[in-house]
Amino acid sequence: ERHARVDTGGYASVDNVTQAPEKGPVKRIDKMESFWLGETLKYLYLLFSDDPSLLPAECFVFNTEAHPLPVMPGGSSSGLRRCVERVASENVEAIATQRGL
Repeated sequence: ERHARVDTGGYASVDNVTQAPEKGPVKRIDKMESFWLGETLKYLYLLFSDDPSLLPAECFVFNTEAHPLPVMPGGSSSGLRRCVERVASENVEAIATQRGL
């Protein structure tokens, strides 16, 4: 926050993270890494979404590129189906309210 945030809003990459701030201003680079949008923000959206039907955390895990992978209790897809159905039934009122039903 202190070193990467820019005055105009947003963030920049830091050129050398090992440079001590006492030795002068931190050099910033005007470059956005592709993983920032493709992975980091997707993780944040999926983890902090209030939509219980989006991707239930009990039924999916994320790999290092933020792709959801199903957790298959008992090693079968029917275990995944039961997990998703359970989460949906526990949250049916919240899901209906979010969709205006």
